Amino acid sequence: MYLKLEGFIKDVYYSPQLTAELSESSITDFDINECPSCGIIDLGNNNKVAYSKWVSPKRTRSYPFARLYDIFGTNYTKITIIPIIKDEGADSSNNDRINAMTYSWMNLLNIYIVLGWYNDAEKAYGKGKTNLITNQKMDKDYIVSKIKEISKYKMSALHWNTTHFQKDFKKIYLNAVESYKKISKLKNVNLHSFENHLKVLENFKKNKQFDIEKFKEYTLKRSKEAQNREIKTIHELEYLSDGYKGLFIISNYLGGLYYLTADEIYIEDGIFIIQESKNSSKGKLPSINDIKDGLFKLILYSNLDKLEYEGEKVAFKTRLKLTGNLKGNLKLPADNNDISDFINKNGLSRHKSTILKLQKEAEINNIEILIGDNK
Repeated sequence: MYLKLEGFIKDVYYSPQLTAELSESSITDFDINECPSCGIIDLGNNNKVAYSKWVSPKRTRSYPFARLYDIFGTNYTKITIIPIIKDEGADSSNNDRINAMTYSWMNLLNIYIVLGWYNDAEKAYGKGKTNLITNQKMDKDYIVSKIKEISKYKMSALHWNTTHFQKDFKKIYLNAVESYKKISKLKNVNLHSFENHLKVLENFKKNKQFDIEKFKEYTLKRSKEAQNREIKTIHELEYLSDGYKGLFIISNYLGGLYYLTADEIYIEDGIFIIQESKNSSKGKLPSINDIKDGLFKLILYSNLDKLEYEGEKVAFKTRLKLTGNLKGNLKLPADNNDISDFINKNGLSRHKSTILKLQKEAEINNIEILIGDNK
């Protein structure tokens, strides 16, 4: 069973505390295929941008939100580079395309999108499977040209993303399909159906041209279907005992609709708790990327101006729940003595810095972070 909620958001304010130190490179040396997963690019004349890159257009793979979290607190223009299609071969189930939820999410958070495509790859082998590719490479010169364009752009990410999709989506999508055809032939490897990719593209068109609304209509329908399947599934590494999964329909002044799921929704003293949960089955705390992924999702929920359930406005809180092989529970923000006691009782000295940063994150951003056992 799940709870269906509707929310509205005006503005986004958030100060991440767990961010990694970002490396800096010059635009003249920047190669999207060799660079770190996120960082700063110096374009000269005191002009810098923060970037992150996705290795797949699918949000649930390879922690793209953790990398976005790392650049979110910078004062630079924020750019994220996303492959429009990622096919890993006919023997792989991974054949992903960008969808409108990602487009809308980046608009809301004022993050500029650069769509890219893979134009080179190597054949891979695994357990009797020969139709696999790996080490895929993007067209680095195209990516650099778009980063330079954004560095001079004076309008919001919403304007850039809308124009970029309307003007470039069809061309980039077709480039991706044609490149995969060449890779298939050159590497003697079967990939997923090229015809199916082209059929999907037709669903994004109006009067033979790419249309944002058609793109939203088709991909949001697919996303909602996927979420309905996800709602019925408790993942192996999730520790869920407190409530139901939540399906959100969130709107904002930009005209976007956000169809999202939260790990848990439950009512505590008349207050709806929106909770993202991360678990470590063997360690004491989830990985740092898991934690950042959960925190990035909470940026949206913690900035909701209102939340409604069955047409009635409800009070709510946002919470990140971290579980592992621990004794007892610690709810942040907490008293310093309580934090020290919890660290000492659980032998968390090497995690002390992380816990203190999470304490500050909870204080500054008006969220709760619950750390406890997974029994």
